[in-house]
Amino acid sequence: MSDTLHKEKRLAYLLRHDIHYAFDKRGWREVSDLITNHGFTLEDVINIVANSEKQRFEFSDDGQYIRARQGHSIAVDVELEEATPPEYLYHGTIAANVPSIMGKGLVPMSRQYVHLSIDQSTALKVGSRRKGVVIILKVATKKMWEDGHRFWLSRNGVWLTMAVPPKYLEIIEK
Repeated sequence: MSDTLHKEKRLAYLLRHDIHYAFDKRGWREVSDLITNHGFTLEDVINIVANSEKQRFEFSDDGQYIRARQGHSIAVDVELEEATPPEYLYHGTIAANVPSIMGKGLVPMSRQYVHLSIDQSTALKVGSRRKGVVIILKVATKKMWEDGHRFWLSRNGVWLTMAVPPKYLEIIEK
């Protein structure tokens, strides 16, 4: 793993899951804390934010704070916009998880929300982060929304919801 990718993963952890840091209610962390206590330089942080393929992070308007846009296991409100989803969204996982998912649905596990992708290729990339055969699930999100489920769209295009019951899931055949 390259040094830059290692630093991006470390930053993602520190901004999403660090239970030892006192985040404000909106999930902001002081950039100076990352520099003073975690070995980042200001240049590191700026480069990671600017070059992150997934655009996971954002600076505050004054540049003094940084946060992850979604994916937190700690309770924060990153000011998500509620939105009406398209007819279908997708979720990438591995085959070993499918029996449980088809029984219980998609649940956020240790995160605040279930993450859904706009297309199958993005879902494939997400699912490929785990070891195993990747399976793509098609989620009937418009039907979910019509049935009263809520959806949010993060600033970097990731769709979020509280859970996806099994009746809205379909396995995509490859």
